[in-house]
Amino acid sequence: MTSQMTSLFLVALATAFGVSAQSISQQCSQTLTQIAFNSTSACLSPSSLIPLLSSSNASLVDGLDTWISSACSTGPCSNDSLAAIVTNVTSGCGTELNALGFSSDDTPLLISTVQKFYPTVRQVVCLKDGSTNCVTEILSDIQTALGTTLTVSSVPGLISTGNVSLPNSALCSNCVKAAYSTVNSAAPGLLSSSDQSALQQQCGSSFTDGTVPSGIVESASNSSTSNNNNGALDAMSGNAFGIGASVLLVVGSALAML
Repeated sequence: MTSQMTSLFLVALATAFGVSAQSISQQCSQTLTQIAFNSTSACLSPSSLIPLLSSSNASLVDGLDTWISSACSTGPCSNDSLAAIVTNVTSGCGTELNALGFSSDDTPLLISTVQKFYPTVRQVVCLKDGSTNCVTEILSDIQTALGTTLTVSSVPGLISTGNVSLPNSALCSNCVKAAYSTVNSAAPGLLSSSDQSALQQQCGSSFTDGTVPSGIVESASNSSTSNNNNGALDAMSGNAFGIGASVLLVVGSALAML
């Protein structure tokens, strides 16, 4: 269970930064340039990822900490903005996305999925343990447990070897519990009963009680823009969640490379 959860976290990072690191077509580059200079994408704060993506050996911890602080202090994307970003990326970067298993026929599903899950993804990303971003804390714990610095170039190798097991001190942290409670509340059923049982076995029965530990705060900036969930999160499948989360990461990191 530990290995599966950590692998999922690292796969999301590898998917996003893998797209950014690869050579892209002129059409895709032009599309991303247009999006990057459009105010529509400002809600993703892509420019704050530039230092991280400028070097394959840059630490993910420092780079993502800077991006999270910037993105979470910016108002959320509206549904119209998300639809425009996804539509433009899927139409202008078809070749690149096809390599990841996406096709133009998936665009309506991707738009819907991103719109449904964006609020939850943003809420989890913007969790803080006191003054420390939870994602930063989790990545630091992973680095300590693995004894290596997480970089854009090292994450794919860690996934391929499967060497991502974590001790209880890293997996059973307040940040991980808060993230679990947030996702499970927004999308009940996304995590299977076996996942829940494994977490309870490793971290204790109270780990999955749905509460957010004391000291964990939400740093996401509020805005007048709205993202309508209407209880539809629980109707989406785990695969759809993975697609939506990956697209959000891919778009944000790909824009930042410009």
